[in-house]
Amino acid sequence: MVRFLLFGYSLIMSQMILSQDIKLTWDFYHPVKNTWLSLGDKGSVQEALIASGEMPDPFYGMNEEKFHWFEEHNWEFKSLFFVSENQLNSEFIDLEFPNIDTYGKVILNGEIIGETNNAFLPFNFDVKKNLKIGLNELNVTIVPPVLYHKSMYESSGYHLPAPNDVNEIAIAPYTRKPQYQFGWDWALRLNTIGFNEPVSIVFYERNKVVNKTIKTRGLNEFGADIEFNVFLEKNNDETYVWESKLFGSKEVLLKEGKLSRGEMESDPKLWWPRGHGDAYLYTDLWVIKTTDGQVVDSINVKYGIKTTELIQEADEWGTSYYFKINGKRIFAKGANYIPQDIFPSRISDESIEEMVLNMAETNFNMVRVWGGGFYQKEAFYNACDRQGIMVWQDLMFACSMYPGDSVFIENIKNEFSYQIPRISAHPSIVLFNGNNEVEVAWGNWGFQIKYGLYGESAKEIEAAYDKIFKETAPAIILASNTIPYIHTSPLSNWGKDEFYNHGSQHYWGVWHGKDPIEDFGKKIGRFNAEYGFQSFPEFNTLASFSEEKDWDISSDVMKQHQKSYVGNDMILKHAKKLYGTPKDFKEFVYFGQLTQSMAVSMAVAGHRIDAPRCGGTLYWQLNDCWPVSSWSSIDYYGNWKALQYRIKEDYKEIAIVAKYNNLEDVEYHIVSGLNDTLSIDIDCEIFNLEGKSIAQKTITKSFNGQASDMICLKSLEKLARKDESFRVLFNWKDQNSNPQSRGFDVIKTERKLAERGSFDVQLININENEKTATLKLKNQDFLRDFWITSKDFGIKYSTNFESFLPGEHEVKIRFEQVPELDDFDFFWH
Repeated sequence: MVRFLLFGYSLIMSQMILSQDIKLTWDFYHPVKNTWLSLGDKGSVQEALIASGEMPDPFYGMNEEKFHWFEEHNWEFKSLFFVSENQLNSEFIDLEFPNIDTYGKVILNGEIIGETNNAFLPFNFDVKKNLKIGLNELNVTIVPPVLYHKSMYESSGYHLPAPNDVNEIAIAPYTRKPQYQFGWDWALRLNTIGFNEPVSIVFYERNKVVNKTIKTRGLNEFGADIEFNVFLEKNNDETYVWESKLFGSKEVLLKEGKLSRGEMESDPKLWWPRGHGDAYLYTDLWVIKTTDGQVVDSINVKYGIKTTELIQEADEWGTSYYFKINGKRIFAKGANYIPQDIFPSRISDESIEEMVLNMAETNFNMVRVWGGGFYQKEAFYNACDRQGIMVWQDLMFACSMYPGDSVFIENIKNEFSYQIPRISAHPSIVLFNGNNEVEVAWGNWGFQIKYGLYGESAKEIEAAYDKIFKETAPAIILASNTIPYIHTSPLSNWGKDEFYNHGSQHYWGVWHGKDPIEDFGKKIGRFNAEYGFQSFPEFNTLASFSEEKDWDISSDVMKQHQKSYVGNDMILKHAKKLYGTPKDFKEFVYFGQLTQSMAVSMAVAGHRIDAPRCGGTLYWQLNDCWPVSSWSSIDYYGNWKALQYRIKEDYKEIAIVAKYNNLEDVEYHIVSGLNDTLSIDIDCEIFNLEGKSIAQKTITKSFNGQASDMICLKSLEKLARKDESFRVLFNWKDQNSNPQSRGFDVIKTERKLAERGSFDVQLININENEKTATLKLKNQDFLRDFWITSKDFGIKYSTNFESFLPGEHEVKIRFEQVPELDDFDFFWH
């Protein structure tokens, strides 16, 4: 019998051991070379053959195409391990797979003990009766999804739409594994085969905790009403004693594998999103005992107390879509987050935590876990809990239609029943969203015509949608937590003006349409859950997969690393309008990053100025899963693009942003995302490009809650000659009285570019222990959008893509390896 669990995996070489758990290592059979090879404790066969040197780096050049053959073979895995008599005498013995990717048959000592069909589920098998003293052999055969579904696909009366599955046999919708591995407009096709986490044999005597969830049932005058739930592996319908460091002991009855207890916290410290208060976490120790005092299991727990509301109601504009946390309205600021690697087993907890720190550093208060990847590990949600980052959690469905037969429904019920309680235990979770763009795809992408779906087939597909997203998912969510659920995003399509007045919006009118770039800041949904613009990554990232001879947008290598059908042409089209025709590929990359930064900043400014009509802004996308041209603001190797530096300024709780009525007509607005009453003095100063101050004034703005107000500079701008370019600098203090500043360029005339000899750069204050240094810049001429780039990975700058008036300036850097001045290069225009 298969059960599902959360904890209990680690690794060690297979051998006879005296400690309880056995941690397995694997060999796999090469179906072409007919030989057994070592896999290690986890990973995919693709990774193992890359490590052995048989396969090249799939990211480099055209190598992606060399990996398609993996899907043409079944793969056999074998693990040998010893079990002692002492171990075999344990009351319970489980074989725990945190992950099998995906369709596996499990055989222990020659006997089939089960099969797997879902990469989003851990599988647990009771193997006590199958083990023997001494040497044991575990075999797993994994069938790739294409082979597993081939006969069904070929005999089916119709095929489910799967526009991002690039194989002739497009079976991604039928397969519960990460959808992005089938191919996407920012991802290569690479379906991993193996184990993304180590596998264990676990021995125990009574029972064990396999999952937990915590929910705040409400806040009232008496305090916080909290419910705690613990899931045990064995459902033996007996009474246990639940000891809590914070709430004491209580006898509870195990029902359907779950222990529940409710408590009141009379004076609760609440969990608040970043920028709105402390993300307070309680720490507790739970010990589960039998009624005669024997310890069953214990876990350390961190939890937060908060309530979440998604407000969707008719108002003066249409239908709202915004969040209230603990009864207070929060304007959401963040991005969409995709898996950090095409190989899930390579994503470390440290890299996840670093990505969440990037979010915090750039003033996010929300992140959306997008539905075409996978449910994140505990490290991700723990980091968001600590940093006060709200999590919009998609269920793992994206851009396709899905089956509704009983086998599929039972599969996803198991998936939801495991993942939803686990994830909702975290205070950072504020929304469960059923899918990404499934409903809008069915209604607007021409699926019926392209796939010939009419009559009964169309009715079946629509019924399956309702069964999954309007019945199965909400029933399980409602039973386990108080987190809001919505069946899809977006709720309203882009296009007609009226569409922007209702619900969530994915605006792609510039990228996939013909809208001018300024429309990013004009066509504003009630909640903007997706919008974006592409750019190429940093030069050191380009060098990781190509040679400079390939640095041409028409080269085969660059085309292989540009998955969008309009990508390069769209970047070039808008870059020319904003910055002119690039003279070479490097300048194309530079102008492309600036264009992406400008496009998304236009959108964010429009969204923030539009509050409270607009409830939030999440751009597409934060990160990459391989080195590629994409919509990301942070590339695969962690380099910040121009957008990430700019969004850091746009997302401050109190920020000054630029609203573009058109490319020649710019307004400056101060925006506040706080619920407080504030009075802010803004020092405004205009400089000519020689660095001379030509006008200045101080403006006071008052706010009562979340709002925005235009900063009128007409009187100052009149002091500058109409044909003169200038730079506007703003200085103010934030809600904590910390000094803030921001500058904007107004370039009206052609001017002489600064030459290389017109500025000097020094690398000073190198601190190898703290891994910090300073770039000191002295310039005689104005440097516009000055890009500091390095051949080294892992360098972050206190500011980048910044304009510098003549003078001396310092840019602080953080590094992983000590840099030299020759490692840096500089671009400006």
